[in-house]
Amino acid sequence: MSRLPLGPYPGIGYGHLLSTNPGVFVTKYEWLVHPIPVERPESGFVDVRMECPVCGRTFTVRVSSLARARRRQQMLEWAWRVSLAIAVLSLVLMIPAGAALRWVLFIFVVFGVVFAFALYMRLGLTDGVFIRWPTWTRMRGHMLRWPPGTPRWW
Repeated sequence: MSRLPLGPYPGIGYGHLLSTNPGVFVTKYEWLVHPIPVERPESGFVDVRMECPVCGRTFTVRVSSLARARRRQQMLEWAWRVSLAIAVLSLVLMIPAGAALRWVLFIFVVFGVVFAFALYMRLGLTDGVFIRWPTWTRMRGHMLRWPPGTPRWW
């Protein structure tokens, strides 16, 4: 399932963007990651209003229960495997298919591989924590980040 085990407290934290160093090929971002000091609820989810200690911005974080976070991980794992199976099945069916049908099957292969990759990567990032307000497009230098030193799965 997920690359990191789920516990009674969220492992992911919220990060404050400290600096951006543009390079020729890669832009380096430096983040200050703060823990989310909320215990997971027994069932459902809890919305917590938090404030960034660096800049004072407030935002709402939704923390899901352990069971709900595990169900989400299982759903993501199931979805990426189904997407990959659709891609492989379409690839196998391309062999006996005619020229007109090959384009349709090729589109299924491409979409299946893209969705499988995106869902597989999302599976490693999910911890049952979501930013509810403001939305992620208006966070202005804040986002959910794993703390430094967290082992990577990919």
